[in-house]
Amino acid sequence: MSKETKQRRVRNSLSREEIRNVSLLILKEEGIDALSMRRIAHRLGCSVASPYSYYESQIDLVKDLIKHGEDELLAMLKDAVPPGENVSTFDKLAGIARAYFRFASINRELHKIMFVTDYGALHRKAFPQLPKSYRFFLETLREGFETGEIKYPIQEYTAIARLMWSWMYGLLVLDMTGMLRKRKSSENPIEEGISYFQKLLSSNP
Repeated sequence: MSKETKQRRVRNSLSREEIRNVSLLILKEEGIDALSMRRIAHRLGCSVASPYSYYESQIDLVKDLIKHGEDELLAMLKDAVPPGENVSTFDKLAGIARAYFRFASINRELHKIMFVTDYGALHRKAFPQLPKSYRFFLETLREGFETGEIKYPIQEYTAIARLMWSWMYGLLVLDMTGMLRKRKSSENPIEEGISYFQKLLSSNP
């Protein structure tokens, strides 16, 4: 560590963003179990007490990571939806599924904190209502009912939303456990699933 960096640490010039970025790096490189204020301080070259000037506790930090993850995921979902008025709901849903899978694939440990581990309860505290990413998915799906692309009655909206989101989440679990890599089919599982959903939902029940 350079002399300039040491002096900067003495002046307490840390920021929440810097602590968050180091936390994300620890998650990516070392996993959830390595995430601690002591480990963060070691990476930053500061005292263990320094991060507590910005976060009341490690739980407070984790809630901030969850919010950061939600913002990043939502941005990826929005960017993945093809622009244009004539884009079908199924093309939009396919874009959302691909983006969600990509986010979880490159942010595996962060995704675990957000949706998989015991920290998942903090997600509900960070977002008393529905997560922003899930709300965006719901709004996109609802468009399909409103345009008539989805032939099922609107009363089935909630159940279908849960079914599709569970499918996307299930693919991630299969990928994390290596089961997707054991598939003999050459078909992309996301495209395969969207194709089935389109056939099922665009037909009269």
